[in-house]
Amino acid sequence: MDGQMDMIGMDRWTSYGWTDECPDEAFLRRSCYDSLRPLQSLQWPYRGNKEQAAVRKLIVHPTPGEELSIVHVCKTGDHIDYLKANHPNLYLSTDPTKVREALNEGIAAATMFAQENLAEVSEVQLRVAFDGDAVLFSDESEQIFTAQGLEKFHEHEKENENNPMNHGPLKGFLEALGKLQKKLHAKGQRMDCPIRTYLVTTRDAGSSGFRALKTLRLWDLEIDEGYFLAGSPKGPMLEKIQPHIFFDDMMSHLTGAMQLGIVACHVPYGISQRETPRGPQDEA
Repeated sequence: MDGQMDMIGMDRWTSYGWTDECPDEAFLRRSCYDSLRPLQSLQWPYRGNKEQAAVRKLIVHPTPGEELSIVHVCKTGDHIDYLKANHPNLYLSTDPTKVREALNEGIAAATMFAQENLAEVSEVQLRVAFDGDAVLFSDESEQIFTAQGLEKFHEHEKENENNPMNHGPLKGFLEALGKLQKKLHAKGQRMDCPIRTYLVTTRDAGSSGFRALKTLRLWDLEIDEGYFLAGSPKGPMLEKIQPHIFFDDMMSHLTGAMQLGIVACHVPYGISQRETPRGPQDEA
């Protein structure tokens, strides 16, 4: 994969790959392993057809000390064709160009950054943290904020409090996690569920926050914990949550997360990728 890491799938085997020359191999192995370790007791059947894509699937044994029994690595020339054929719930890559191409095809995708130091995370519970606007939700409200300012943004959210927002690029990934959670809840694992999701947004707890919660409810999606920070930095809350992975469209929030050793993934979607936000509530 030309030295780049790609992570594909959630409702089938989670797949990632690297080459021997990849300078960030240790980070990639560690971050993926830490994310998958809480789920190693679950079954992840591969349901794809061999004819779906011309790829070679390799079984790679973990390095000493790692307990994951299988890593599913896929080599392919055209990653978009492979993604379309296999319908993954999430695509991660260190190559931002590949990520943008995937997003343009309607595939949930984000850019993962290599880090030297990673924070300690839970070994029994996968914790996934999401930003709201331009990640789970569309950037429609962000567009109001960017063009007309914070006051107009709040007016818009109050007027549309009962109207759900359009979906963002990672809504489908949250749905996939939610389906897994429901299966685990049905088996009596509600209180000790090995998957936990978080919404960490700079929206406030007023109308803009209510609209976010009502949108999730109308989508029939649950979020385990929601934090509405009213423009405050996300770092302190992320440090408390200690997620295995955090998704955001704003590099400022991702930089703060990485400084804490949190695996941070950039979702290059929405108006914030084209315009410079004008206020402290920089992602609406």
